[in-house]
Amino acid sequence: MPGERRPAPGAADAATVAARERTADLLALSSARLDGLYALLGADDLRDAALLAGLLAEDLDALAEELGLAGEPSVREDRAGLGLLPDGDALSAFARRGESCLARLNQAFAAKKAGPWELSADRYESRALWRVRTALVCCVALLATSMLLGDTLAKKRREFAAMVALLHERTEAGQALSTLAALAHEAKTATGTPLFDITGENCTSCGCAGRDLRTVPEGDVCRRKWDSARERLGRAAGASPKTLARLARDPWGSPYLLNENEAESPDFPCLPDVVASAGQNGLLGDADDLVKDVPNAFCPDKR
Repeated sequence: MPGERRPAPGAADAATVAARERTADLLALSSARLDGLYALLGADDLRDAALLAGLLAEDLDALAEELGLAGEPSVREDRAGLGLLPDGDALSAFARRGESCLARLNQAFAAKKAGPWELSADRYESRALWRVRTALVCCVALLATSMLLGDTLAKKRREFAAMVALLHERTEAGQALSTLAALAHEAKTATGTPLFDITGENCTSCGCAGRDLRTVPEGDVCRRKWDSARERLGRAAGASPKTLARLARDPWGSPYLLNENEAESPDFPCLPDVVASAGQNGLLGDADDLVKDVPNAFCPDKR
């Protein structure tokens, strides 16, 4: 109930409080002695382990008596049956039995506190805890509802912002590809040679498929081949360093890609040179790519 106060311990509760405290102390002491017994066995100190096993047995029997477990087997008799100085195997087996006994006594203590040893203060704390948990659940539910409603609008805003940013990046990449195509055509017409003679490669972009080009290191072959081709195109076309710097990487960090095709094959002399960007995902060869043909300069139907 709201405004309910913690009940003061009554005279009738004194004996129960004392019994609970004695039991809790004995449980703590037994647990410490069991840990010590395992430590001594680990150190192969059998003499001290035998002495500590006797003390542990006395504590466990005292606990059973305190909890009113008359039918619990006597641990002292179990220890006495091992003899004065038992070997390590016997003491280890006793320690495991003691551990099992201690677990049962802990369970019996919990049952006692929930039954005949329950205090009015315990019931008060249980109700108080229930009220706190209920209030927390209500607060979390209200907060979650508020966040869900607010997140819907925020998600829409994020999606719209991402779409606008992507459109801007693709526009930027498309403009760069147009500049590259014009630069490549200018290089061909200025030198009177096909693009593969200018760049020294018949497929600068070959070997770049199948991996995320946004994350390849600066020394990677795709980056090195593109940087070399870009510099050679710039020199042949007389491009400014500022223009070449803008064409180093696409908006997502990948190198631009070049495939020198025109006049490469006598059977297909009019295949156009191609410049491309791997797009937002950095993977060459999928629908995310942006591709632009370079106008031909040497085939009969040049564009």
